[in-house]
Amino acid sequence: MLIALSGIAAPVWPLEVLRLEIREEGRGYGVEFEALLAAEPRAVMAVLTDYASYPDLDALILEARVIGEESGRPVLFTRMRGCVGSIFCRTMERYDSLEEQPEELRANVVPGRGDLVSGSTVTGVTAAEGGSHVHYQTVFTPSFWMPRRLVRRAMRKTLGESTLAMFAAIEQRAAAAAPP
Repeated sequence: MLIALSGIAAPVWPLEVLRLEIREEGRGYGVEFEALLAAEPRAVMAVLTDYASYPDLDALILEARVIGEESGRPVLFTRMRGCVGSIFCRTMERYDSLEEQPEELRANVVPGRGDLVSGSTVTGVTAAEGGSHVHYQTVFTPSFWMPRRLVRRAMRKTLGESTLAMFAAIEQRAAAAAPP
């Protein structure tokens, strides 16, 4: 099932959303997001790779830190707390193997650790007129059961709103960090 969100009340920021799609993928979910940000790509990537600051970017993130390496790549531990409506609340732990490139950040769920069976996130950042073009794609499958019929609409809303808020915060922080 593919859901394109529209009509979400969003705060005013320079961020220009080109696409936001939330989809169900088997027992999991996917988000695809594209936007233009009023910040240079290097500044955006600096914010994206400042893992300890993730709680400042997304209200759902309680803690984020690199905890070591696996197969020569840093492993990011993230603890999140989220409620899907008032029906289903949970604290979730996620472990991701990171791949950092100048214009791309990849995070792949470490199998057997945390509360996800599988998942990956790719964030690409390229230069665009007046700032950056961001393409963000994430898919994940929780290892725990959720009553899909009860949480489906709320989950889509939560994923859409948190993605918008997170990239607004990234844009604001990156723009503020850029030299005059």
